[in-house]
Amino acid sequence: MNLGVTSNVIAEIIDTHYTIRQVPLLFMGESYQTHQDLINLIIRSLNQRRIIQLDSTIFDYSSWSYAVFIFQHYESLKNFIPQMESTKFDLFGYYTFVINTVTDSQIFDTFNTFWKLKIIRTVLVVVNDDHPDLYFYTPYSRSSCGSPTIHHTRDPSTAQLFMQRLNNFYNCSLRLGTFQTPPFVRINSAEPNRSATVSGFEGDLVTTLSGQLNFQLNVVTPPDNGEWGEARPQNSTGLMGILQDGTADFGIGCLGIIPQRNEILQPGRPHYTSRILFAVPEGRPFTAFEKLFRPFKAVVWFTSAAIMSAFTVLVLILKFTSNTVRDFIYGNDNRTAFLNFFNVYFTGVLPRLPQRNFARTLLILWIIHCFIVRSLYQGSLFKYLQAESNQKAVETISEIEHSNLYYYIFKMSERFFQNNPRVLRRVHHLTPGNDTINVQMDALATGKLRDGVLLVTLEHLAYHNTYHLDRGFVRCTRDAVSSYPMVIYYSKRTFLVRVLNRAIGNIETAGLMNYWIRRYGNYHFFPKALDLGEPQALRNEHLAGCYECVGVLLAIGCGIFVLEVVSINRRNLDGQDKTVFLSQQM
Repeated sequence: MNLGVTSNVIAEIIDTHYTIRQVPLLFMGESYQTHQDLINLIIRSLNQRRIIQLDSTIFDYSSWSYAVFIFQHYESLKNFIPQMESTKFDLFGYYTFVINTVTDSQIFDTFNTFWKLKIIRTVLVVVNDDHPDLYFYTPYSRSSCGSPTIHHTRDPSTAQLFMQRLNNFYNCSLRLGTFQTPPFVRINSAEPNRSATVSGFEGDLVTTLSGQLNFQLNVVTPPDNGEWGEARPQNSTGLMGILQDGTADFGIGCLGIIPQRNEILQPGRPHYTSRILFAVPEGRPFTAFEKLFRPFKAVVWFTSAAIMSAFTVLVLILKFTSNTVRDFIYGNDNRTAFLNFFNVYFTGVLPRLPQRNFARTLLILWIIHCFIVRSLYQGSLFKYLQAESNQKAVETISEIEHSNLYYYIFKMSERFFQNNPRVLRRVHHLTPGNDTINVQMDALATGKLRDGVLLVTLEHLAYHNTYHLDRGFVRCTRDAVSSYPMVIYYSKRTFLVRVLNRAIGNIETAGLMNYWIRRYGNYHFFPKALDLGEPQALRNEHLAGCYECVGVLLAIGCGIFVLEVVSINRRNLDGQDKTVFLSQQM
């Protein structure tokens, strides 16, 4: 080994490509004296000062990005490379390996091992003669997809030595793990001889990425419609499972950042932040009888009841006064004041009018009051009888907590309520399936789901109220449970994170995410008012409450008639011996 030439070549590699001088540079060699001498010569040949770390400090630094390794034999290099799988070495670091004579097959095996570890910025310096040979590889090229293409050079300053940016996949395929969950992802049926495509605003995102970076999307769905699945240290399910075992290279589908996922996978940069809230059912429909009370508020009914109660008490008091007092209040010889009171209230006629001015004045005032109240009631009743109205739906999280509604959520969403055991006791877990959230949204809209609320994102609501409004409008709480940053998840060890993060940053800067999102949802959560060309005629179902009241009154009248018939032969019920009816009292 010509130490002088070799040290100059390696020093030029460091000066040209290891550009950030503040990042520590690790030198690691075997115990041979020639290796120690070579390291000393390299350090002396550097044109710029640097922070140098020797191999004795390898475990005192969190993650190495610049390193030079020197080996005497191929077996030593082969045994060391598996250590590069440790998190101590950055996947996008710059690593130079120096070794004596190796064969072509050994060079190929070395770079193939680097590729399996997803370490792509590596240079192999082979000292075969007086001038070292430099080898590096690219994982994607016109002739290969996902396998090393080895390149040879003797120029240490060439820009191709360390791949700066992986911005061209040469139309190779990357496996996208996802599932049907509009508006985030919609999987479109594959055309003949072509793979399935994706849409939705996250689908649009990865489709744009594939065009910018020149790769094809190979859509992979979780087995058994597992949707998101559960993240576990081993044997994860659903989308988490196919990312963990390497079946998919990266995954999308309304993926929020969760600590359990981060332990087994690698998240990318957040590309959108949504809000988590509850989709709530419509309030219980008013019964036909309840609609009769809707025209007036409670205070009006209370006031009317108070007036009637006061008059009833007055009649009972006047019962024990003289005829002169009663004639002054009721009119001469009026013995049915109580019945006349209700007769006027329900638009009846009086068979005998009072003669005294005071009694007439009271009667006129009561007739005017009843006319106003009846007119207001009848006018409003016409509208309320026609309306297919419901009771007020819950609007806040606090109202949900104080109601009897259940919480329909996925098991992974329990993290939002881990400090609220009252909520967890009322949780019903959703079973993963095909587009589960939108299926449950349809159940809310059509009234099939009325006993609980559904945890969804704002975008799920906006999508439903745009594209499935014919199935019913879905309301939501005014306050959100939490913000919800969404990311692309990758296998734990992959170079794709930085590659796609850079492209996603450019897309966000251009404002494309907001543009795509608005294409898939209506964010004005109020249905359009129905334009009724003319008033609708009342139908029998509108008058059901009135029929109920008539039926109840007829039943009461029949019951009283039966009692009167029976009382003919029973002195204790006979009206001739004991006056029972208030009308005869008057």
